[in-house]
Amino acid sequence: METSNRVLNAVLKEFSLPHVEERVPRDVFYKLGLRFPQQYAIAARDVAACVKRAEALGAGPFLHATIPAPNWVERGKLIEGCKLEVALGYAGDRQVEFLGPGHGTEHYSSALRDTDVAFHHVGIYQNGMDTIASRLEAAGYPEVVRGGVIFGKALNFDFRYFDARADLGIYLEIQDFSYFNRELSIAPFLHLYAKLKNVLPI
Repeated sequence: METSNRVLNAVLKEFSLPHVEERVPRDVFYKLGLRFPQQYAIAARDVAACVKRAEALGAGPFLHATIPAPNWVERGKLIEGCKLEVALGYAGDRQVEFLGPGHGTEHYSSALRDTDVAFHHVGIYQNGMDTIASRLEAAGYPEVVRGGVIFGKALNFDFRYFDARADLGIYLEIQDFSYFNRELSIAPFLHLYAKLKNVLPI
């Protein structure tokens, strides 16, 4: 499948991954009351190597870091000391996220048992988590991971993974980010980082 997003086409071809529409018809998201995914999330044994390959094709630059994952709850159990290796960047107008095996969780590493790279989930930035969660669970997609931080009404980062692998072959991640009850997009911050990285040694 080819789209007008040439950089995304190239990145997906490089890693032998499908476009979202090839895996999940668009109307599936609409029927679930979801926006069309803005993010391709890829589990990878070697995140740095994947970033280098993607950037060579015109994606990024990527913000790459190993970060703590406070309040990481997996299948109802709080995982202390969980850490994630994450690289975020853009391929055209679509966000691409590379995720390492992680520390303290097998949520990503389990997808890498027989491969070095795997299409793990799609990320959907959308407010109204409680309503969305109820709708997804009613559709047969149970919550398997949740995390994030909340600072009263000032700032809220709530992300949850729902297991849709039996039907769709991937997880669905809902990311409900808000400030003072208004939707918060991280896209401007990533684009700013990309601009700064192009002119500054960061």
